[in-house]
Amino acid sequence: MKFLKIFLIIFLIFTILITGGLTAYFLKLSSELPSVKELKNFQYKTPTLILDEKERIIAEIGTERRYPVPLSKIPDYLKKAVIAVEDSRFYEHGGVDLLGIIRAFIKNIKAGRIVEGGSTLTQQLVKILYLTPERKLKRKVKEAILAYKLDNYLSKDKILEMYLNQVYFGRGAYGVEAAARVYFGKHVDELTVDEAALIAGLPKAPGLYAPHLHPDKALKRRNHVLYRMFEEGYLSEQQYKEYASLPINIVKDSPKMIKHAEYFVDFVKKYIKDKYDIDIVDKGYKIFTTLDLDFQIAAEKSVAENLFNLSKRQGYFGPLGNINDTDLKKIINRYNYIQDFGMQIAVVKNVERNKLIATLDNKDITLNLKYNKWAKPFGARIRYLDDFRKILKKGDIILVILKNNRYYLSQIPKAESALLSISPKDGSIYAMVGGFSYNKSMFNRAVQSKRQVGSLFKPIVYSAAIENGYNINTLIYDAPIILSNGKDLGYWKPENFEEEFYGFTTLKEALTHSRNVVTIKLAERLGVKTIKSYAKKFGITTELENDLSISIGSGSISLIEMVYAYSAFANLGKRVSPYFIKKINDNSDNVTYEETPPELIDTIKPSTAHIMSDLLINVVENGTGRKAKSIPRIIGGKTGTTNEYRDAWFIGVMPNIITGVWTGFDDFKPLGRLETGSRAALPAFVSYTKKIIDFIPFEEFPVSNDITYYKVDKNTHKITDSYSTEYTFEPFYDKNSKESIEIK
Repeated sequence: MKFLKIFLIIFLIFTILITGGLTAYFLKLSSELPSVKELKNFQYKTPTLILDEKERIIAEIGTERRYPVPLSKIPDYLKKAVIAVEDSRFYEHGGVDLLGIIRAFIKNIKAGRIVEGGSTLTQQLVKILYLTPERKLKRKVKEAILAYKLDNYLSKDKILEMYLNQVYFGRGAYGVEAAARVYFGKHVDELTVDEAALIAGLPKAPGLYAPHLHPDKALKRRNHVLYRMFEEGYLSEQQYKEYASLPINIVKDSPKMIKHAEYFVDFVKKYIKDKYDIDIVDKGYKIFTTLDLDFQIAAEKSVAENLFNLSKRQGYFGPLGNINDTDLKKIINRYNYIQDFGMQIAVVKNVERNKLIATLDNKDITLNLKYNKWAKPFGARIRYLDDFRKILKKGDIILVILKNNRYYLSQIPKAESALLSISPKDGSIYAMVGGFSYNKSMFNRAVQSKRQVGSLFKPIVYSAAIENGYNINTLIYDAPIILSNGKDLGYWKPENFEEEFYGFTTLKEALTHSRNVVTIKLAERLGVKTIKSYAKKFGITTELENDLSISIGSGSISLIEMVYAYSAFANLGKRVSPYFIKKINDNSDNVTYEETPPELIDTIKPSTAHIMSDLLINVVENGTGRKAKSIPRIIGGKTGTTNEYRDAWFIGVMPNIITGVWTGFDDFKPLGRLETGSRAALPAFVSYTKKIIDFIPFEEFPVSNDITYYKVDKNTHKITDSYSTEYTFEPFYDKNSKESIEIK
C-alpha cells in the first residue's frame, strides 16, 4: 500500500512535470508565431496591372499569377471537390482534425507507405502563409497551433476562400481563377464539374498531376476526386460515372502573363520608383497609362519589318553555329524569342549551289537559291548570292521563316532601332519601342541612347533664323567654305550629302533638300550662342559643343528629346513634355496617385511654328521625306543622316501625332552605303503610320493669325504682283522679313 502511494505520488509529479513542460513548450512556440489577427486585412500577392488608355492590359508585373475571387463566385461543386479530396471534415473540426490524423495513420500503416495526409485545409493554408515546407516535428506543432488559432479567429468560409485563392495549381497559376484560365481558358464560374474536379486534384502534387505533362495521371487523379465527391454524397453514382467517362480537354498553350510594350513598362516602373518610391511588384496596383496598345503593336511590327529589310540589304551574317561544336539546346534556349517573329531554328543537312536541305522538327525542308539571293556574305562586294555554298555548310544552325508555304532563310538583325509616338497636344506617349526585341536587349534606345542627330537638328537652326529676321526666301550662296577648327586644330571643309554645290539657295530649298553648307553659313550669321540657346528652348538638355558643326547635328541627343522638341512645330510654338501615367489605383481600386498633362512650354512664336510646319510639309512633298507622301494625311517631317551612315533618323509631324524613328548599330558601325534617314528610318515611320491611320482623325495644322501668304516669284524669290506663271505662295509674318536677303 505504501509502495502504491509512493508510485502514485511519483506518477503525479511526473505527469505535472510533463504537462508543465509541454505547456511551456507550446507557450514558447506560440510566442514565436505571428499573430493571426493580421489576416483580417490580408492582401494577396497579385500582379500589378499596367493598362493602356482604353484600359486594356499591357503588362502584369508580379511573381505569382493570381486573380482573387470571392467565395460567392466559386462554383459550389468546386468547393465540394476540394473539401472531398483534401479535408472532408473541414466544417466539423477546429483547425486540426485528430480523427483525420488517426485515419490517415491507419491507412498509411496498412498500405506500407504514405497514401493519405492528415493536414486540414486550415493547416495547409497556414503552411502556405507562414511556414517553410520542411518536414520537422517543430514545424508540424507550429502548424497545428496556428491552425487552431486561425480556426477560432476566421470563419470557415473565409478560410476556404483564402485557401482557394492562395494555393498553387501548377502551370504558374495561384488560386482557382488563375487555374481556370491557364488550364481551360475560362473564368472559374464557367467551369464544368469534371473541370472543377481536375483543378481540385492539383494542389497535392501540381507537377505530378499536370494534365499537359502527365495526362494519364491527371485523369486518374481527377476521377479519384470525382469518386470522393460520390463517397461524400456530393454526386450520385450516375453523375460520378458520367463525369469520370469524359476526356480531359485543356487549352494547348497556357496563356503567359501578359507582357506587351516591355520598354515602355520599364520606363513606367522606373518613373514610379523615382517619383513615388513604391515597389509595384505583386502589389495589385492598376496603373492607367496613355499608351495605345493598337499603336504599340503597330510600332513593334513596323520597327521589326524595317530592321529585317535593312539586314537583307546588309547581307547574311552567317549561321548561329554548327552542331559539331555548338550545343543545339543552348542555341534554342538562347534564341527562344525568335518565335515572336515567326522564325524557327533548323540544321543544314545538305548544301548545293542552287538549294539546301535542312532539318526542322525532325523533317526535311528545302530552300531555293532564287528566293534567297539577298543572302550575299555580309560585307561582300557582290549584289546577290549566287551559290549557297559560299555562306553555309553541313551542320550549320540557321534561322528560317515560313511564308506562303515556302521556307526562306532568315536572320536576327544586328542593327537596332527605336520608335516613339506622342501627342503634340498634351505629350501623351502612344507607342514606345526601344529596340528590335526586349529579349535580345533591354536597353531602351528611345530614351537612354544619345546619338548624333544629323540634319534632324536643322529645323531648330531655321526656327532661330526666322525669329532673327530671315525668311524662307532668304538666299544663301551654296559654295565651298573652309572653317578653322581652332588654333593648331586644322580646318574643316563641310560638304553637302550629294558632294555638290548649288549656288544661291533659299532657306526653303536648303531645308527641303537638307543642304549642309547653307545651314552652316546661316548658323555662322546667327552665332553658335544663339543656336545653343534655341536648342535649350526646344528642350535639348545635351551640352552642345561651341562650334558650327552643331548646326548640322554633330550633337548627340536622345530620340525622346528630339520628338518632344518637334512638338512645338505642330502646336503653334508650344512644346509639350512627356505624359504617360494618368493615375495609379491601389489593390482596392482606390485612386492613390493622379497626374495631369504638364503645362505647355512656350518655345517659339506661333508665326514661326506656322512657317516651320510649312517648311517641314515641303520636305515630305518635295524633299528627303517623299516616301511619307503615300500616307493620306498632311505630314511634315525631317530626315537625319550622320557621317558614314552611322545613324539614320526621321521625325514625322502631324497636328495630332508626332512619331520619331532612329536606326543604327549600338557599336556605331556604319549601316551601309546610302543607308540614309530616308532609307533606314523613314520606312518604319510610313509602315507604322499606315497601320494606325484609321485611328488618326484628319486634322489641319493650326494657323497663326500673324501669318500672311504672298505671291513669290520662283526665279527672283521676291514678292511679286505680276501675272507670271512661275510663282508660289509663301508665308510671311514680319514686314521687315518680306524682302529677299542674300548671304554669300
